[in-house]
Amino acid sequence: MTPTGATPPSVYPLPAPGGTDPRFTYGLLHDIAEALQRNGFPRPEGTDWAHLMTCLGGFLYQPKETR
Repeated sequence: MTPTGATPPSVYPLPAPGGTDPRFTYGLLHDIAEALQRNGFPRPEGTDWAHLMTCLGGFLYQPKETR
């Protein structure tokens, strides 16, 4: 529980999965695109889908360490 007026700690980004995350699907991207459209944004087209996937992955997961 946080004190009144305090900002709760962030949940995202999550630790990067070791493999693929079965929740991170094209269906999820489609649902997000539909939410954008319901709020007046245009439907993604062409390379917009790849950009959306990249941005969502960056929001959801911590970068994997490279060595």
